[in-house]
Amino acid sequence: MKSMALKMNQKLYYGWVIVALSSLAFFFSAPGQTYSISVFINAYQETFQYSSTLVSSGYSIATTLSGLLLIFMGKAVDRFGQRTMMLIAGAMLALTAFYNSFVANIGMIFIGFFFLRYFGQGSLTLIPSSLVPQWFEQRRALALSLATLGGLIATLLVPSFNLWLINQIGWAQAWRVWSLLLAGLFLPLVYVFVFNRPESLGMIMENQGEADEETLQKALDQLNKESFTLGETLRTKVFWSAGIISLIVPMFTTAVTFHFFAIMRLREVSNEQAAFIIGLVAFPMFFMPFVAKLLIERVKTSHLFFFTQSMILLSMAFLAWAVQGALSATLFILFYGTMAAIQNVALNVLWPDFFGRKYLGSIRGAATVFMVIGSALGPLPFGISYDLTGGFNPVIYGMMVFTVVTSLMALTLKKPTKTHL
Repeated sequence: MKSMALKMNQKLYYGWVIVALSSLAFFFSAPGQTYSISVFINAYQETFQYSSTLVSSGYSIATTLSGLLLIFMGKAVDRFGQRTMMLIAGAMLALTAFYNSFVANIGMIFIGFFFLRYFGQGSLTLIPSSLVPQWFEQRRALALSLATLGGLIATLLVPSFNLWLINQIGWAQAWRVWSLLLAGLFLPLVYVFVFNRPESLGMIMENQGEADEETLQKALDQLNKESFTLGETLRTKVFWSAGIISLIVPMFTTAVTFHFFAIMRLREVSNEQAAFIIGLVAFPMFFMPFVAKLLIERVKTSHLFFFTQSMILLSMAFLAWAVQGALSATLFILFYGTMAAIQNVALNVLWPDFFGRKYLGSIRGAATVFMVIGSALGPLPFGISYDLTGGFNPVIYGMMVFTVVTSLMALTLKKPTKTHL
């Protein structure tokens, strides 16, 4: 496998193969993503007659627990490498999808939620996000934005695909289809093509220079010099500021996605229209490779995050006051999706740029805790708002206040230096 990679590298830098496999990992994180699970939520509620608050509570608790444990996945990535942990996470997600075909009560559903979130939404986004920066520096934003296209494609296709599967063969068999796809397609490709970093193959990052022993040693020395340990990272103010800012998108996205069909019913949008519209949230990711070059790589970090947070605030207001019917719902999804996509790619670039790449697995594991907890905190207040008031605007107003605070925090983001620790 190593010799094959070296031969491929002579024609095309092997990092682009890693980008393709990372994109595939983002795609196959789908069973654990809210846009996928939300379609099964409707089936669960019809089958078991559970309230929105009960299911939302189970989902939020399971997501919170999975988020708190992701730091251990990050440490395992640093210890055993991205390839090994991607294989383990993929195998466990396949088993989890199979398990979910047998759920029969809220307890089993809760366990299914936990493992779906941990190995899908958590692990199979954390691992490729820490793998791609190992292979790119000068084109890091571009490479990361290309890698996340797999998640975009999944977001566009999977909700409708899941709805079709459920209508054709039932929700239990739909889970088994996902288990087969993971085990039969994703895992073999990872086993054959994924490697942890160019230095492990005797390559120089982005093929910049000759891959002789002296050059490789200099590259490793530079890697050690510029990289923050997890402990050093946790002692910086910017880590916590960026983490709190990163709560907003997963919190709002997960809440809206989880309750999307209910939100749309209140706005006179059918389930079939909603299944199509919800997938459009990731459509702007198609343009992220261009945005990465024009915006993310050129605009000051603090200014970029202030801009995205402000536009996300505007999109929340649009949902609360202006969405009525399929057209306005589509406009909301596209605008919000654009801002969320820019911020997500910028965050993926921020961690290796600010803290280096040697301990990136641990750092991303700690950072992902914020995002997963954000995902956990979103659905429950939306569910409570719906059960108590019959609508979602009160909780959207609360989210708007929080976003004002994080917009101001964004202006404080600044790259740390190890000498200041």
